[in-house]
Amino acid sequence: MTAFGATQSLMNTIEDILRCSRYSLVGHSQQIIQVVHNELQPWHEILKRLDNTSSSRSRKKVNALDGKIKEAVWKFEDLLESFLIQQIPSQLETLPEIVSIDLQSLQHDVHSLFETLKDMEKDYIYEVETMPQDEPISSSIGFHGPNSKMIGLSDQFQRLKYDLIRENGDRILFHCIIGTAGVGKTTLARQIYQDPEIHSKFECQAWVTVGRVPQPLSQIFQGILAQLCGIGITQGDEEIDYILKERLDGKNCLIVLDDIWDNGVWSSMPFFKHIQNGCIRVLVTSRRRKLMDASISRRDEVRFLNEEESMELLCEKVFGDEICPPQLHKAAVKIAKHCEGLPLLIVTVAAIIAISNHKRDLVYWNDMAKGRNSVFRDAYNEISKVLFPSYNYLPQELKMIFLFMGVFPRDCHTPPSKITIMLMAEGLLPRYGWGNLYLNELAHGYSLALHTVKSAEKTFTEHLVTGFKTCWLHSSWRHVCRKEASKNKFYHVLKKLTDAEEEVLKGQRGLCVENNILFGIKDFHDSVRLNCASFARSLLCYGDYHQYPIHIDAGFMLLREIDALTQRFYTFPIEILTLVQLKYLALTCNGEVPATISKLFNLQVLIIHPHMKIRRCGAPSYVPIQVWDMQKLKHIEILGKILVAPSHDVSLKKLSTLVGVNASICTIFELSQRIPNIKKLGIQIELTPYEDHSDLLSCFGCISTLKRLETLKLSITNPVIKKSHDFPMTDGALKLPCNLKKLHLSGMGFPWKYMDDIASLPNLKALKLRSYAFQGSHWNTKECCFPSLKFLLIEESDLVQWKSRYGSFPTLINLIMKYCYKLADIRIPSTFNHHHLEVELEDCNPLAMTWARQLKPSYWFNVTVTITSSFDKKPTTITYERCGSRSMSNNEATDEENAEIYSPHYGITEGGYQGEDDEGYRQWRS
Repeated sequence: MTAFGATQSLMNTIEDILRCSRYSLVGHSQQIIQVVHNELQPWHEILKRLDNTSSSRSRKKVNALDGKIKEAVWKFEDLLESFLIQQIPSQLETLPEIVSIDLQSLQHDVHSLFETLKDMEKDYIYEVETMPQDEPISSSIGFHGPNSKMIGLSDQFQRLKYDLIRENGDRILFHCIIGTAGVGKTTLARQIYQDPEIHSKFECQAWVTVGRVPQPLSQIFQGILAQLCGIGITQGDEEIDYILKERLDGKNCLIVLDDIWDNGVWSSMPFFKHIQNGCIRVLVTSRRRKLMDASISRRDEVRFLNEEESMELLCEKVFGDEICPPQLHKAAVKIAKHCEGLPLLIVTVAAIIAISNHKRDLVYWNDMAKGRNSVFRDAYNEISKVLFPSYNYLPQELKMIFLFMGVFPRDCHTPPSKITIMLMAEGLLPRYGWGNLYLNELAHGYSLALHTVKSAEKTFTEHLVTGFKTCWLHSSWRHVCRKEASKNKFYHVLKKLTDAEEEVLKGQRGLCVENNILFGIKDFHDSVRLNCASFARSLLCYGDYHQYPIHIDAGFMLLREIDALTQRFYTFPIEILTLVQLKYLALTCNGEVPATISKLFNLQVLIIHPHMKIRRCGAPSYVPIQVWDMQKLKHIEILGKILVAPSHDVSLKKLSTLVGVNASICTIFELSQRIPNIKKLGIQIELTPYEDHSDLLSCFGCISTLKRLETLKLSITNPVIKKSHDFPMTDGALKLPCNLKKLHLSGMGFPWKYMDDIASLPNLKALKLRSYAFQGSHWNTKECCFPSLKFLLIEESDLVQWKSRYGSFPTLINLIMKYCYKLADIRIPSTFNHHHLEVELEDCNPLAMTWARQLKPSYWFNVTVTITSSFDKKPTTITYERCGSRSMSNNEATDEENAEIYSPHYGITEGGYQGEDDEGYRQWRS
């Protein structure tokens, strides 16, 4: 299951060697590894043959062969990289410009690899073509579900029922419920199937649980017809035609196909054409959106339960009709939260608790909430049987990428860009990336609980990872990923000393350390050095932050990634400079970055965070000038340091992200030629109260020359706002690149007049203004400003009146204002082109809150308003949601329903929780 990733990694390694300008390949070295690369290329298509087979086939033998192919490829890659670094004089202070590399002694190993792959190719193709059929699993005809109470998902239930019942002129409609395993798709479908209104609408109903290994299609069709017509049908086409016309003519039929893995089940139904003068609704549940074709008219993804629903489900399964004992309530809340809204996990945990002798023992519940007993581990192991097939039948190119997602700890929200960069450093992506594409496939196409957290843009394409700021994996899937990764020697997670036993640690190519103190234990250190240090490609320290340095040098040789931001170093660890294969380096270190950092000539990502943001007065800290010699750098993040350029002509052409540098970067001569492809720039400015803010304008003149820049973050640390300060009132004072999409400003104190330059940017989608980024009581926007802006944040401002003329903000989706205590007058014409506007106010002037409450939907768009106030004893949040006329006409609502939906529905909650009135939410959603 990991051979595809192994071949991709070796091909990338060979390409890096062939393309590296620092290597001079001696003799026939180039031809030797080029031949290996050519030999590997067909293997991607060979391995992808498995993707075209049915999910009902057993893959045990194929997976075993896959593991042997992976081992052969990894063995050669280890030999190649070990031989390579032995010829690089890393002990020198500086590396020579050109290093001679002789790989001719690998000739025998190349021949051995070819012979192994040749033999395995025949076996692999044979096994793929002759995979045996599994016995039918969880496949049944007829409805056997109990009339049980469904907890949560009432909003989705009401919307789904409305969509099925309403008339829209189509005789046949397919409706799909999608979601990860265990999220409640079947439960929701059962509730629909048993609903009285559904029964009154559909006189004839049929239910089939298909499953991964279904019964023969002929039996499924016969079972459906028997349920619809009330009798078994075994006749030919003419008899079927006659019986269907006789028994089903003019009737409405509901067919539920539960747990579909192959779209052939519904696309091959031959009897739909026989049913006339009635409507047919086919409700399909599936884990995979990827399987849904154009015949599906609507797709709904089942959401995870919220914290209240999770708590209710847990207590109902443990205590039945009884309430949760008060002394257990606090622990129960934590346990429900740890289940992260997955009903299958909640029910499994509840079942373990219910049969325990400690069902009402407070100590037992507290230990469970803190992870001190085996309840969650046992639950994860139990539900892994249900989850695993979703991973096992993924396309080959996605498997190791999905396994890699398991390295990140619980509640770790990781930017997609970081995941992509790390996957590239691991060698798991093609040379030109496509990381976001693969993440989208996992999240959207296969519903593998790859959750996305809304970014500043808060777009409505929630399935697209590129539209979000961070991703995270559900804990149950993390358990599956880590178990499979360790078994396949991809990486191993270490939390305690016993995790470093020889049998599991031997040959691991990645270490994910979730307890940083382990490296301070000699036995652990020795075990790592002995069993896997010479193989490991990644060292990821994701435990709790540890402020005292621990020596982590355990003889690593081939590392490509070090992520140790949670491990403090007093000085830069010099031993890292021998790791010439390193591509990703992230450290927390207050010491200076040494000039010898340029020895890491393969480095693509350099991240250095300070332990504390404290520096000695008058002692500037510099990024070493030698960094300009590191031509493969794509991402530099060194907070608070000064970047200067050498006098000679040199540039970082691959650099796309530069974050945290001092404003002095804007003094670099011909900056646009030094970093010609920069897309994201973050500058920290430190000004004393006596310095002139007018000098800030010179930064924008330099930045405006960066034609490819898409994101700009410019902030003054500890800003001092001068109320009486006058900036020169000149047009075009804030010069910015036309391609800019995201702009974050903080602490500048610019006059609102300068906003005209920003308002004219044609591609700007997100604008964040924090800490008096602009200053003054009045902001008047001109006509047709901010043509592409979707997200606007104003946080901490002395703004009193904001007037916007017609045609401005036509695409605005999100408006957020925080701590605008003086803002009393807002006038924004309703000219929005998008179908929904979300307004959030937090601790603003009461008059601004009144304006937000009085916002009305128009024909074209809906409005959601969230108001949070902490002025009272307890924080209070109010949410209003209103639909426009166009939405109602699309839903064909009656006048009575319109009246209900137009009225404001809101919920008031205390303690900072943002809630909604259930009835109002249901009416609005329906």
